[in-house]
Amino acid sequence: MLNFFAMQSFSTPPIAFSFADIDQESGILQKVIVAQVGKVKSYFEQIDATTLSQIEKLGNAKEAGIKARFGHPNMCSSSFGTYIGRFKNFQVEGEKVFGDLHLDEVCKESPSGNLFGYIVKMAKNNPDMFGASIAFIPGEPAITGDDYPATRIEELLATDLVDDPAATNSLFAVDSFSYQATQFLDSNPAIASLIARKPDTIIEFMLKYFSNNQTMKKELFQRLRNLLNPAPDGVNEDTVKNYNQTIEQLEADYQGQISALEADHQKQLSALQDQVSTLQDQLKARPTTVEGTDPQVKVGPAEETFGKQLLKEMPAHFKDKFKKPVQS
Repeated sequence: MLNFFAMQSFSTPPIAFSFADIDQESGILQKVIVAQVGKVKSYFEQIDATTLSQIEKLGNAKEAGIKARFGHPNMCSSSFGTYIGRFKNFQVEGEKVFGDLHLDEVCKESPSGNLFGYIVKMAKNNPDMFGASIAFIPGEPAITGDDYPATRIEELLATDLVDDPAATNSLFAVDSFSYQATQFLDSNPAIASLIARKPDTIIEFMLKYFSNNQTMKKELFQRLRNLLNPAPDGVNEDTVKNYNQTIEQLEADYQGQISALEADHQKQLSALQDQVSTLQDQLKARPTTVEGTDPQVKVGPAEETFGKQLLKEMPAHFKDKFKKPVQS
């Protein structure tokens, strides 16, 4: 199985810029720190002694040196015009690895101006405002006894001068989506990996995110939806507009039906709850016990007693008829 991470180039967070000496004429900054032992924030990995040794070995393996750039190239701009020189003479000392930055004369006439003089002055006067960051192709992280696996490097691509996120003012930052998105994805490779494997997730997320808040105006959201879900070939803009209006109307009608059903359901539920309450009250009620005799109530005699009373009240000649059998 092809390893996704093996195909990607990552960069470490910037190490606060430091150097041993500057030769302003030749543009050589000696012993610039490029990496150090410790956790690599947001990677859930750490740089250990082996990582430093790999940087030293890979850096010195290229006789011409490792290229240095003015900032990391992002998804919307290439590294062309950002070249400032090369790092050479990598060496590990303690928990850090250093390299000598040799600024190239060409960066005096870069598209961004005289970067040669700018970098030298910044290094002397404001070293806390930027740092060095290595760009590399990662290998399989090594499992260690520590909390995080250790970063392993297959190839060292560059050592760049970048803005320090801890700094208040952004030296190299560009107020653009491409820069900010690149910084975010570089700092969160797990998200970059998820998007690469399942690109539909970012589309679904963005549509849901902006549909559930008021950050984006309705017409702009519609443009975003059309952009992320483009119309098939041959479908013109008016057709898409009419289709979207139809969908919106259906959604509105559907929501109205849902509201009506919910209201009707609530009424039925309330009526059922009233019936249940009434039945519960009836079950709790006890039968009434009648004590004594109601003077208004007269209980009729039993059938036998009634017959005796009737015979007693009959005239004597009627009684004789009942006693004697009838002659035919």
